[in-house]
Amino acid sequence: MYSAPNAAAECGALGVAEWDLDALPAGTDVSELRKCKEHPLSLKIHSRNPDATKVNVLQKRKCTSSIGKPRVGCDKHWCWQNCGSAKEVEWGAWCWSAHKEGTGAWMACNSASDCPGEDKYCAKGDCKQCGCGC
Repeated sequence: MYSAPNAAAECGALGVAEWDLDALPAGTDVSELRKCKEHPLSLKIHSRNPDATKVNVLQKRKCTSSIGKPRVGCDKHWCWQNCGSAKEVEWGAWCWSAHKEGTGAWMACNSASDCPGEDKYCAKGDCKQCGCGC
């Protein structure tokens, strides 16, 4: 397992991401792997967690029906996207977006137009908020 040097000091409550290098594509540059395990908004109330009642507590992701709504968004300057099969998208399955096809830094944004819509950008790794779901 690989973790970035000095990640513990940098990430704090977000935890340190651990990567199985054997499971990553050949040629992956370890310097481009995400350092912190959890998403920065996993410790805060945000629109993708509308029922959260406590701040500074990791919350379960909530499904939000995507019918008649945009499939991507920018929440407090972080990209999210609906993902999965057509039915999963309808139910509101979603993920946080990350660079390097899901293994890199969390994608920052100023508006939804900055965010991708392809499933390959769903965050990968061992974090609670990684992958497509709710």
